[in-house]
Amino acid sequence: MLLLSQFLIAQNIDSLKQAFKSAKHDTTRAIILVDIGETLYVSNPDTMIIVCEQAISIINKNLSIAKGIEKKAFLKTKALALNDIGFIYKDNGDMKLAIEYFDKSLKIHEELGDKIGISDVLNNIGYVYKEVNDIPKALNYFQKCLRIREESGNKLEIANVMVNIGIIYHDQNNQELAIKYYQKCLRLYEEVNDLIGIGRSLNNLGVIYSDLGDNVKSLKCYSQSLKIRAEINDKSGIAYTLNNIAYIYKKNGNISKALSYYNTSLSIYEEIHNKTGVANTLTFIASCLFNQGNFIDAKKYAERSFKLSKEIDNSDNIKRSSELLSIIYAKLNNWKNAYEMQVLFKLMTDSINNKTNYISSVQKSFQYEYEKKSAADSIKISEEKKVSKAKLAESEASLKQEKTQRFALYGGLLLVLIFTGFVFNRFKITQKQKQIIEIKEQETQTQNKIITQQKHLVEEKHKEITDSINYAERIQRSFLSSKQLLDENLNDYFVFFQPKDVVSGDFYWSSKLNNGQFALVTADSTGHGVPGAIMSLLNITSLESAIKDGYTEPSDILNSTRKTIIERLKKDGSAEGGKDGMDCSIISFDFMNNKLTYAAANNPIWIVRASTSSVGKELIELSPDKMPVGKHDRDTNLFTQNTIDLQKGDIVYAITDGFPDQFGGMKGKKFMYKKLKELLISVSPFAMQKQKEVLIDTLNNWKGDLEQVDDITIIGVRI
Repeated sequence: MLLLSQFLIAQNIDSLKQAFKSAKHDTTRAIILVDIGETLYVSNPDTMIIVCEQAISIINKNLSIAKGIEKKAFLKTKALALNDIGFIYKDNGDMKLAIEYFDKSLKIHEELGDKIGISDVLNNIGYVYKEVNDIPKALNYFQKCLRIREESGNKLEIANVMVNIGIIYHDQNNQELAIKYYQKCLRLYEEVNDLIGIGRSLNNLGVIYSDLGDNVKSLKCYSQSLKIRAEINDKSGIAYTLNNIAYIYKKNGNISKALSYYNTSLSIYEEIHNKTGVANTLTFIASCLFNQGNFIDAKKYAERSFKLSKEIDNSDNIKRSSELLSIIYAKLNNWKNAYEMQVLFKLMTDSINNKTNYISSVQKSFQYEYEKKSAADSIKISEEKKVSKAKLAESEASLKQEKTQRFALYGGLLLVLIFTGFVFNRFKITQKQKQIIEIKEQETQTQNKIITQQKHLVEEKHKEITDSINYAERIQRSFLSSKQLLDENLNDYFVFFQPKDVVSGDFYWSSKLNNGQFALVTADSTGHGVPGAIMSLLNITSLESAIKDGYTEPSDILNSTRKTIIERLKKDGSAEGGKDGMDCSIISFDFMNNKLTYAAANNPIWIVRASTSSVGKELIELSPDKMPVGKHDRDTNLFTQNTIDLQKGDIVYAITDGFPDQFGGMKGKKFMYKKLKELLISVSPFAMQKQKEVLIDTLNNWKGDLEQVDDITIIGVRI
């Protein structure tokens, strides 16, 4: 909640203009102009700046001659006008100018000792810093505001600033402190019987408990908030809380009940013409209908939401609705529209990310401007002190001259001597400083030479290392399955292989077996980068050795490979005797009989096929053995093997853990296997190369500016 000066909305503009014309004193005229500006804010916000500047112009003309109460009235009105101008610049997104005007207003309030005005402006400045994500400064200003309001004992004002602090802690995922402040707000609002504040506080607490997974407490808070908001007929608040309740039921899988609440919320938003609320709720309803398998109605609601969001330029919901429409169109085999919506979703994601980057740049610019201003103020103060001292010396000299001419002469001679001594002393100091500077310059030149030599040495070493790694990458590539071999044995497939570094611990490998079947291995070796790449070569040669020995069953191949790896790493010098190895899956395709035989170590295999029970696709998970291919406390256990019948149109996916373990998103969390499964189901109708493109785009959007944490491999084969 942002607390600003109280707008006189109820007053009629015409009556204010008439009062301005009939006003006899400039103080009254200035106050009326500020009132006019604040009243015009509702219909024409930019006019408020013009009117407030006119008020400031009148005030500035009178300040030099005004005294006493009149001067205080002028200053207080000027402070209010400056605050209001800052508010408009804040609304327009010009945070620098907003802070500049708020600061000017704050200085006047401090000069007047107006604690109420000081607290209001501090709250506004805190809000601006919250908007540019400078959380420490925002909290600092809010806390200053809170201390002043606590001194005044105004419970409503205290609660209003506590809401802002609670919101910050909530946004920073510090739920414990957010709950603490929201509960304090609730108690204060209850003490002053502010029903609007009570309803808002209960809703805020419900959101936090929902985030924490405590649905019982969350629903209790929402129900209480809903009751309060119904009492005061706060229709916007009612609709917002209904959406929050619906979200909990949707999250728990009770789609029917969620739809009931969403539809009620939609009716209220439409009644009060809240287009943003309508657009958002339409998307939520479309998502529920999609989950029920009602793709036709889901499409209608999502298209309505998308159209309305474009009309009102609601970028967040354009992003949400376009993503949902892409998936719905794909379900309905409308590939052209699905692709267009996927492209738009990516564009909106990039646009929103650019806004975030803009906020970050504004924050950095703030810091620079204030450091520059601080330095300028320091120089100005220093110069003023020098001028003050000079004037004092002149005054004293004049007084002495009036008393006695002789004493003035002696004093003048003494000053000359002192000045001469001072000049001589400065000369000696300057000489010493010059010598020091010359010595420092020589040292700097020497250091620069050393740094230049070291730089060249580092660059040479870096080039050598880079060349070596690039050469190692070419060697590793030669060990991977060739495109020619894959093309000869697989009709429709993709390979998404993205190492964290130049070389990789992940690898994919294939071979034609002696029984005529085609084996495909997807593996994640211990480590990544150079150590992982070296381990991958050992793993591949061990697999090749098992094939050469005549093994054709996937489980036998893994058992033989494990034995070879353990033997080769026995003498690695570690106390454990070489615990490295790999997680992998090996799939043997029998295309003649449409069968798949597999064995897997920690890495699952997924099959997406048309559902027999409902419209759409289902994902079949082929679970792996929970042990690696390498030394392990269960390395005497044999790997299990299973065979499954394939159907035409099945898509077999083999993966490593790099994609689901990638950190990203708004909260910097892992992508997770569940979300990857949902993604693969949603893209399964696409052509295989298109699926790969969507996977790459999704990964890039998810991780954003974060570093890739592991090697990534996903292979898809359509039967």
